[in-house]
Amino acid sequence: MSLHYIIDGYNVIKQVDFLTGQKLRAGRDSLMHFIEKHQLHGSKKNEVTVVFDGKAEVESPQVRSAIKVIFSKNESADDKIKRIVEQSRNPKRIVVVSDDKAIKFYCRAVGSRVSSVKEFLEKSSRHRQAEEVDEDEKLEPDSQAALKITEHLKGIWLDRK
Repeated sequence: MSLHYIIDGYNVIKQVDFLTGQKLRAGRDSLMHFIEKHQLHGSKKNEVTVVFDGKAEVESPQVRSAIKVIFSKNESADDKIKRIVEQSRNPKRIVVVSDDKAIKFYCRAVGSRVSSVKEFLEKSSRHRQAEEVDEDEKLEPDSQAALKITEHLKGIWLDRK
């Protein structure tokens, strides 16, 4: 079962140091890029919707992305998120990312999962740590270790012939 992540956009931006100092549009674009780059939503089969306060005509993001962006228009982003979850045919597949207590309480009550911003962003640090481990595994042995390996393999190979 694929998941549908619904992200409280400005709630996340306000808590990420490298995003907070930027202008609104740049912060939104950077958030989208960050989510895609680090695949914070896990599998590519999972859907991602980021909800922002505002009107799309004025504030649409510059980034072309597989991530769906919704601007709340005449309601708050919080209310828009609640309505999306409420109208879902399967709220159990939804993961709402927000630290807003009212959203978290409501979404849990309707049956969806909730992730704090910190938990969501930790996926990025786990991903980077996994990449670092992969890089360490790619290291070549030093020349002395390579010679030992070669001699060992020669012994195995020659004994079998």
